[in-house]
Parts: sequence; structure tokens; C-alpha cells
Amino acid sequence: MTFGGKASLLASRFSALWRSQSDTFAPFGKTFSLQQMQRLKTSVRDLVVKSMDPGDREQTGEMLKQFSDSGDEFVHEARKFDPDLKPEEIFQTLRNVWIINSMQVALGLPVRLNRSGLAYSLLYPYTDNCLDAPAASEREKKGFNRDLARRLAGFTVPAPSQHTAKVFHLVEMIESEYPRRSFPGVYESLLAIHRAQENTLQQRDSGQCCAPSAILRISVEKGGSSVLADAYVAKGWPTPQEADFAFGYGVFLQFIDDLQDVGEDVRSGSRTLFTIAAGEGALDGMANRLVRFTKKVLASSDLLSLPRAAALSELVRRSCCSLILESIALNSGMYSSAYVEAVEQHSAVRFDCIRRLHREVGAKQTRLRRVFKGRRPAHLAAACA
Repeated sequence: MTFGGKASLLASRFSALWRSQSDTFAPFGKTFSLQQMQRLKTSVRDLVVKSMDPGDREQTGEMLKQFSDSGDEFVHEARKFDPDLKPEEIFQTLRNVWIINSMQVALGLPVRLNRSGLAYSLLYPYTDNCLDAPAASEREKKGFNRDLARRLAGFTVPAPSQHTAKVFHLVEMIESEYPRRSFPGVYESLLAIHRAQENTLQQRDSGQCCAPSAILRISVEKGGSSVLADAYVAKGWPTPQEADFAFGYGVFLQFIDDLQDVGEDVRSGSRTLFTIAAGEGALDGMANRLVRFTKKVLASSDLLSLPRAAALSELVRRSCCSLILESIALNSGMYSSAYVEAVEQHSAVRFDCIRRLHREVGAKQTRLRRVFKGRRPAHLAAACA
């Protein structure tokens, strides 16, 4: 079966899995009393580690340290590659580095920043953000997409701009680690996410009404193919089982992204599963379905049975539930008051505190911009403390 055929089957499978999930109240996890919350440490890493089951704490602590070291190296290399990258662009791509690191754990590989992982992560601000840029004309966007597709397919393509030249150089970095003849799947996966990104333009065109089934397919393909590419740049040639897990992992991360962005997407007219549901009523059922879907994907893979990967599975599950709870806290008006009150009991941090911390993020971002503008080497933990 061709790569495209396999990707299509995965998209159909996870679309069906999403539809099969109940929208009744979801098992977010244990509840937290005020006394328990007061005992949690202020350090983010300590908070995460201490919230894990005792048997997973040592593995989780070591894993988070490795992720942090990989992130520090990425920030250094990203700024060396392009000093003009904005801090928010670097931190946007940092998340993908950590997803690659988590795939390395799931695939039994050492946690590290490999050359292809650096390049693939840096492609985001040059490609995805280019599609969002209001200053670029549709002709320019289509020309860039056409040139990039040909370059990803292995053709020699002249770069018409400095921006495109940087993108092509990132592709060359991947080719230096994974020769095309030996690792064709790497480039097929990159072409798959490129096509999926183009398809998301349908969601952003308020004048084009896509049916919910089409929106579901678009979202599944974009999320799944994104992390499937992470698996390929992490390993070069993942097994079918590994590709299956990576695709599902990407789907629920995409859904969580869409839930977090629901307020902004409603205002901009972007159509996602969650903006469609918000137009019809409260989002209680959609949040429940997302929790169930995430747990189902994580529980369905044998890759997460080994001790190190089992700790990853629990960390991802808890982190995703926390992100969903945070989204509910920040968009509480889109949920019923009874639902908000019920799910808050499953949050380690009270919702009013989450809202206050969110308001303080602006000041933190200003601090990070000063650190980057001064071009002083800074450890991520120091910059974010």
C-alpha cells in the first residue's frame, strides 16, 4: 500500500474513533482539595513530578530534564540559524521539539535534538505562519506552496526570495541526515503535512462553508500527519504500529489546539469542530468527548507499556487534561455554569487563579523579548522563572 493510502486509512480510522466517543461527563482524573493544592510546589517541574503516581516520578523527572535540555539546545540553534526569528515564533516551534522528544521516548530512542528534528520544527514559522500572513497575496501563497511541494518531492527549485531560501535550507538539513533514496517515507510524510496545511485554508475562509464531516477530516489529517512526520524525522522509518500511534497522538493534540483557540476562531470566522459546536450551544459535550478520545488513543497502543513510555503516557494524559481544563477556565462562558463548577474540582489550580496567571503572561512575554533582543545566552528555566 502506498504512503497516501496508509495515511488515508489512518485518517478514516481516527475520524471514526472521534465520532464513537460519548459526550457524557468524562473521567478527567482525581479531584483536588484545597489542602492538597496548597502542598503542591511552585516549581513547574516539581509540580508535575509530584502529581504523578510514586512509581512514575523518577522516570518522569528524568524525562522532563531531558526535554528541558533538548529545548535549551533548540533555542540556541534556532537563534543561530536565524537571529531575526521572533521569540514567540521560537517558542511556538519549541512545542514541536518536545513532541519529537516524546516520540523518541515512545519509540525507545535517546531523547535528543537531532538535525532533522531541528529543521522540521523550524519549518513551522516559515510555512504555517506564511499561510496565515494577511500581507501575503493569494498568488504569493500559492506560489510558495507550489515551490515547497516540488522541493519536498526532491526537485531542484530556484528560491525566489530569502524567505524561500531559508525554507529550502531546512529541507537540505533533513536530507543530510536522511538521504532520500534510503528514507523515502520521511519526505512522503513531509508532503502529507504540507498538503494538510493547504487544506486548512478551507477552514479559514469564512465565505466557504464546509460540512462538519469535511472539517473533521481536515482536522484529523492535519493533526495526524504533523506528528506522523515527527515520528519519521525522529526515527527515519517507523513501524506501522509506531506510525499508527503517532497519527493518533497528533489528532488529539490538534483537537486540543482547536479547543484552546475556540474563542479566537469564533471571532475570526474560522470553522473548526469546536466553533461549529459553539454556535449550537454549550461545549460541555465536546470537551467530554475530547477527554475520552485522548485517553482511548493513549490506551490503545502497546508502545506505551514499557516503564519509560508508561510514564510518558501518564504525563501526556495529565498534561492534556490540564490543557482542556485551562481552556474551559479561560472560555467559561462557552460552557454551562454547572459543568464549569463540576470540572473545576478536577483541576489542581482553581480557575480564577488560571485566569489571573493568564493575564500575567503578557508581562512574562515582554521579559522574554528583552532576553532575546539582547541576544544574551539564557537557560529556558531562567528566562521563564
